[in-house]
Amino acid sequence: MDPTAKIIKHVLNSKFSDIPKKAIERAKLSILDTLASAIGGSNDPISHAARRFGELSGGKPETTVWIYGEKLPAGLATLVNATISRALDFDETYELCINGCHASAYDVPPALALAERDPNISGSELLAAVSTAIDLHLRLARSVTTNAVDTGRDNMVAVWGATAVSTRLLHLDEEKTRNAFGIAYAQAAGEFQMYEEGSHTVSLQQGLRARSGLDSAMFAQVGFNGPHGPFFGKFGFYKAFEPDYDLNMLLVGLGEEYVNASISFKPWPACKATHPGIYGMLQLREKHKFSGEDVAGIEIGLNRPAELLVVQPREQKWGPRDPVMARFSLPYVIAVAAAKGNVGISDLKTEALSNPLVRRIMATTKIEIDPEIDRTNGLHQNSPTTVKVRLKNGGEYNVRIDKPFGHPENPASLADGMKKLRACAEMSARPFPDQQLEAIGDFIADLDKQPTLKSLFDLLIVKGSAARANGG
Repeated sequence: MDPTAKIIKHVLNSKFSDIPKKAIERAKLSILDTLASAIGGSNDPISHAARRFGELSGGKPETTVWIYGEKLPAGLATLVNATISRALDFDETYELCINGCHASAYDVPPALALAERDPNISGSELLAAVSTAIDLHLRLARSVTTNAVDTGRDNMVAVWGATAVSTRLLHLDEEKTRNAFGIAYAQAAGEFQMYEEGSHTVSLQQGLRARSGLDSAMFAQVGFNGPHGPFFGKFGFYKAFEPDYDLNMLLVGLGEEYVNASISFKPWPACKATHPGIYGMLQLREKHKFSGEDVAGIEIGLNRPAELLVVQPREQKWGPRDPVMARFSLPYVIAVAAAKGNVGISDLKTEALSNPLVRRIMATTKIEIDPEIDRTNGLHQNSPTTVKVRLKNGGEYNVRIDKPFGHPENPASLADGMKKLRACAEMSARPFPDQQLEAIGDFIADLDKQPTLKSLFDLLIVKGSAARANGG
C-alpha cells in the first residue's frame, strides 16, 4: 500500500476500542498537561501579545480563548491557545528522537476547538483523535535522522499532527484528507534561529502551525486540493528536506503501537534538555542536605547536541536577560535548582533573573561535553548528564542522570498532571478556585465517559475575577 494511503487510513479509521489503554490514558494526561501549561503561561508577555493579536483580528465568535473566555474563530482561537500553551516551554515533549517534539500543545488546541464547535464530539472520540494524531506526529518526528542544531530545520513535521486531528474530527473522507495533508505541506515551516536568539517565535510557531493544521483541513473541506504526494512525491517533504529519513520509524507498528504513550512529562518549566541536570542537582541537594549558600562550584557533562542547544552561545546562557533565553540556559536553571531546591515558573520571570545567589552559583558553573556520553549517546538533544557539586566545606558529590522524572521509563501519572495544574494555577493571569481545578481534573480523568465536552469549556474560564499583576 502507498505509505501516504496507509497514514490516511490510520488517521481516519483508528477505533477507540482498538487503541491500547496505555495510549488512551496517556492522551488524557496530554490534554491535562496542555491545559495546565496554558493556565500557567497565561500571564506571560507572550500570551498577552497572542491574545491582543486575537482581539485585533476578531471574527466569528465560535471558540473560547482559555482562561479569559472571549470567543474567536476556531483557527484564530487555536493559534492563541497553542501559543499560550508553549509560552513557558512547560508543555510535554517527545525525547526519544533526535530532535525534541512538542506534539501535544500543537495537536490538543485544534482538537478542543473543533470539539467546542461540534458538541456531538464525545470524549472517547476526542481521545481517539488525539492519540492517533500525536502518534503520527511523533512517528514523523522520529523518522527524521538529522539534528536540527546542525541543519537549522526544526520539527517541520508539526503541521501534520494538527492536520491529522482536524481531519479526523471534521469527518473528512480519504480524498479530502489527502488534500489536507498536501495543503499543510505548503505551510510546513520550522527554523532553529529562534532558539539561537531566544525569540518569542519559539512559542508563536506552535500557534502558527496548530492553526495551519486546522486551516488545511478546513480548506480541503470546502473543496481546495493539494499535492497528493506531500511526503514521498518527487518534491515531497522527505525528498526536499530530509532525504536521509528512516521509513521504518514512521510505518512499522502503525495502528498497533501508539507512540504517544511514550511522550515525556515536564516537571520543570525549561527546555527538556536541561531536565537531567535539574533532576541530578535536586537529587544531590536532597541526599546531602546542602543549601545554595554551601555551593562552591558545579561541573556538568553532556553531549554535543545538548551543549549546542542549552549551553551555547555561552555569553548569553551565562547571562540570560529574558525569560525565553533563561528557559534554554542550562547554567541558569542548574543554579536555580542548587539555590532553591526547585525550578518553578516564578524563577523564569524577568525579575528573578538577577537573583544574587543564583548569579553567584551560575558564575561557578562549568559545563563541558563529556566524551563518553557523546560517544555512546551523541545523537539526541536530550542527553544523559553528569552533575558534580563542590561545597565550601570541601565535600564533593556527583551523579549521572539518564532518565529523569517525566521520561517514559520514569513516567508521570494523571495525579502528577493534577499537581502540575495546581502549581500552574498559582501563576495564572486570573486566579482559579480550587474547586474549579478539581473539576477540570475530574472531567479529564473520566473523559472517555463524557458524551460531550460542552461543560469543559466553562471550566477553562475564570469569570468575574480580578486579574493578577501584569494580567489582562
